[in-house]
Amino acid sequence: MARQTSVTLASNGKYWQARYYDNLGRRRTKSLGAKKLLSKRAANRLCDLLAAELVTNPGRASAEKAPGLGEYLDRYLRQRTDLCDSTRKLHERTCRYLKTFFGETIKIDAITRANASDWRLAMQEGRMSSRETIKEATVCQHVRNVKVIFNHALDEDLLVFNPFDRLKSTAPEPDKDWRYVTIDEFEMLLEACLTDEWRVLLGLCRLAGLRRGEALDLRWEHVDLTSKRIEVFAKKTSKRRIVPIVSRLLELIEAVKPSGEVLEGRIVSLSSNNLHRAFHRVCKRAGFEPWPDCFQVLRRNCETDWAQEFPQHVVSTWIGHNILVSARHYLQVPEELYERASA
Repeated sequence: MARQTSVTLASNGKYWQARYYDNLGRRRTKSLGAKKLLSKRAANRLCDLLAAELVTNPGRASAEKAPGLGEYLDRYLRQRTDLCDSTRKLHERTCRYLKTFFGETIKIDAITRANASDWRLAMQEGRMSSRETIKEATVCQHVRNVKVIFNHALDEDLLVFNPFDRLKSTAPEPDKDWRYVTIDEFEMLLEACLTDEWRVLLGLCRLAGLRRGEALDLRWEHVDLTSKRIEVFAKKTSKRRIVPIVSRLLELIEAVKPSGEVLEGRIVSLSSNNLHRAFHRVCKRAGFEPWPDCFQVLRRNCETDWAQEFPQHVVSTWIGHNILVSARHYLQVPEELYERASA
């Protein structure tokens, strides 16, 4: 029997349905959504979209029934062994928000674009979390995650279209009014630290631009004190980069260098638990009011200083992201530049 690619619109009580034939001539029925949420014109448009999809990708005509949301999300997370720990946690949170809003039993092909918009609104209004609201930048992050999650279903021929594909996922312009810590202020922070390991941790963030996790994971075999370079592996991007060691950072590292010829293990053996709280105590001992994103701000300070001295493509390579990210999220105009220009 010749395969038919035409798709006709039908209804089943309160729901619109698309009917077509698969590669073996068997009639298939696909739910398009509730009539109260989807007009007949919109349902016909989805039928046309499905018909075009079956022509370009005939395999979807014989695809198995779409799984329930909970079943699909659990399988998705099991398959994504390529995600680093931090990214995986973000995807897990996105999946949790999906289950909270839609429930675990709904079929993934029953989620409409209108449902997707409602899900985004629920996050904005704080109905997914114990907090009152979720920041717009965080909402956009979850929208980007869900687009990836449901594109995975498209690749597996489980969906005809991604119901989340039209949601706004571009974060608003970041606020660059973060705390600039001068080198003199940074020395005051170092004096307020109770251990040399804490001084090295802050030095790696402020003077070498390492992320907090990168600084905690750094091992002695990745540090070349002779050539004054550090080899950094970024779990976030799964890339390696080489970062220079400035003289002040070299002094801090030498202070924790173990005796003996063989250097192994982590340079900073601090636990990752409650680091922000401990850093806030360091700030208060130094006479400063703690600032948000304390470790990230030190990294931004480092790039801002480097950008005044080295070409930006070099700075971005050392920091570990591209120039556009630097301009959008990191670089700030320090006060001393205004003073230098006016003088």
